[in-house]
Amino acid sequence: MTIRQIAKAFGVAPSTVSVVLNNRPGVRSELRQKIREALVENGYQIREQATHQGNILFIYYKSTNYLAARKDDTIAQTLSGIEDACMDRKFTFSITNASPSTLDEILLSITPEVHSGVILLGTEYYQEPSQAFFSLPVPLVILDGYFPEYPLNTVNIDNSYGIHEALKLLRENNHPKIGYIKSSIEFGCLRDRARCIYSSLSRLGWPSEPEYVIQVSQEPEKSRQEIDEFLHVCPAVPSAFIADNDIIAASAVQSLQHNGFRIPEDVSVIGFDDSSICTILTPCLTTVRYDLNGMAQLATLRLIDMIESPTPHEIIKSTVGTKLIQRQSVAPYLEEKPLIDSNHQKTEQ
Repeated sequence: MTIRQIAKAFGVAPSTVSVVLNNRPGVRSELRQKIREALVENGYQIREQATHQGNILFIYYKSTNYLAARKDDTIAQTLSGIEDACMDRKFTFSITNASPSTLDEILLSITPEVHSGVILLGTEYYQEPSQAFFSLPVPLVILDGYFPEYPLNTVNIDNSYGIHEALKLLRENNHPKIGYIKSSIEFGCLRDRARCIYSSLSRLGWPSEPEYVIQVSQEPEKSRQEIDEFLHVCPAVPSAFIADNDIIAASAVQSLQHNGFRIPEDVSVIGFDDSSICTILTPCLTTVRYDLNGMAQLATLRLIDMIESPTPHEIIKSTVGTKLIQRQSVAPYLEEKPLIDSNHQKTEQ
C-alpha cells in the first residue's frame, strides 16, 4: 500500500501518515500506533526519534463568548507553526485545552520536570491576567494576546500597519466619511486594533473619533440585527466602513445589501483576518491578511531561546507584519452618484 492508500484506509490526510512515518508529534497515540503497524507491514521504516531537548506545553484557550468568531483554520495553522519550530530545535510539544474556569488550575500545575515552557493562545482571552501568569516556574509566551501593561512576552499582529494600509486605500478612493463597526468584546488584539483605527483616521485627515460607530456582537445573526437597527435610525450612511474582523464585515455587507445598498457602488467595506468567508461573499471582501503559522513559529522559537538561555529573560513584545488584500468590496467614492437617506431611498445631489 502507498502512503495515500494507508491514509485513505484510516480516514486521515496523507500528511498525517507522513507525520507518523517521520516520528513527528501531533497524532494521538492510539491512531499513531495503528498507522505505524500499517506502515511497517507495507515495508516502510519508521524514522528513529531524535533526542529531544525539552517539551513545550501549548494551551489552547477557548471562550464561549468567542465561539461565533472562531476561524476554522486557527488551530491547524498554529499547531503547524509550533511543530515546525520544535522539529528545528529538537523539542517536543503537548497540547491541552483551557477555559475561563480551568486556565489558572492548569498554569499552577505546571512543573519544570514535565514542561520546559508554555505557549498560550490568547486570541480568545480578554480578561486581566491573573497571578497564575506570573507564578510559572517555566518561561511563558502568549500568542495573539494583547497585554501592553504587563511584563508578559507576546507575539501579535502588526495592527498598526494593516489598519493604516486599509484606511489609506479608502483615502485614495476619496471616501469623505468612514464608519467603524466595532466588536462589543475586545478579545485578543482587538483593543489594539481599535486604537490603531482611531490613530490612523487622524493621521489620514479624518476625525479621530468616527461619527459612525456601531458596536456589535460576534454572533452573525445578532450583529446583522444590530447593524440593521443602526441603518434604520442613522440619518445618513458613510460611504465606507471598516470592521474589526471579517465575521463582522460579512454581517455588515449582508445587512447593507438587505437594506438596499449596493456593495461597493454605494458603500465600501473592509474586514480584517482574510478568513475563508472573504471569498464566499458577493462581492469578495477586501481585508488584511497575517501569517498565523509564522506567528506560531516565532513564538515557539522565542520560547525555546528563553528555555535554553541561562541568563534572566528580557520581556519581548513582537509583532508580525500584515498585507492588504484588495478584492471587490471597495470602490472609489463618486460625488455625483445618488445618496441614500435613512429611508434607503436614492436622492439626487
